[in-house]
Formats: sequence, C-alpha cells, structure tokens
Amino acid sequence: MRVVVWLMSLIVCALLFAACGPGATLPTQPATQKPIEVRVTMNEFKIEPAMTNFKVGVPYRFMVTNKGTVNHDFTISPPVMQHGGMAMSTEDAHENALAVIDANDMPPGATKTVDLTFTKSYSPAELEAACHTPGHYESGMHVPLTVTQ
Repeated sequence: MRVVVWLMSLIVCALLFAACGPGATLPTQPATQKPIEVRVTMNEFKIEPAMTNFKVGVPYRFMVTNKGTVNHDFTISPPVMQHGGMAMSTEDAHENALAVIDANDMPPGATKTVDLTFTKSYSPAELEAACHTPGHYESGMHVPLTVTQ
C-alpha cells in the first residue's frame, strides 16, 4: 500500500513539474468563461441576430432558430464577393466562414448552436451573418457584424 501511495505521489509531482516547465504559459482568461448567448432568428428572407456588435476574445454561443418554411444555413463570414452578378457558391462561402451551420442541419423549426470567439477586429464591411442557401443571400439574408477590441 505504501508503494502505491509513493508511486501516485511521484506521478502527480512529475505531471505538475512538466506543466510548469519551459514554454508553459498561464491562460489570460479562465478556461471556464461561459459564452454569451446570442439568439438568431431566420425565416424567409430575414436573418435577425439579437446583437451585431461583439468583442475580441469573448466567447459567444450563437443559438440559431429556423422559423421559416424551408432549410436555411448560417454563416459568420466575410461578405459575399459578386462574380458577374452571381454570388459565390455555398461551398465557397462556407470555406471562408468563421462559423457555419449547414442547411441540412437547419430544417424548419430547428435550433442549432455554434460557438465562436473572435480573434481580431472586423468592421461591418468585413464581416456578416448570412444564409447562403441558393437565392437567399441575394434576397437579403445577410446582416453586417462589428467586432472591436
């Protein structure tokens, strides 16, 4: 029994020593910081976030509800670049997004969440919440977002 206690103490000490070794950094924010909930409602053809101004380094949980009659997707991404009057594809929009909920996961009545902590500032011209289901973005389903220090 004494050997087991000694061995467990040795393991705990080794783990603590390794955690404090070179290159170890102390977190700047508690790892348990609870995300701020941001409710987002989607329908034809609107996207309505409860807030549009955010802070760098603060965790957010976007709670997106589809109150429409068709599937919608949700992204937080740079604004769509127009190509000859045509918006970029859903796949391209998702590839450039900071956060995505795919339309297959957002049928009418569904509520899904996505967590995001912004790592840099964005002006309203640089970031938006949007739906990229074909035809929806063009019908006005996008809202500019602002992220500040």
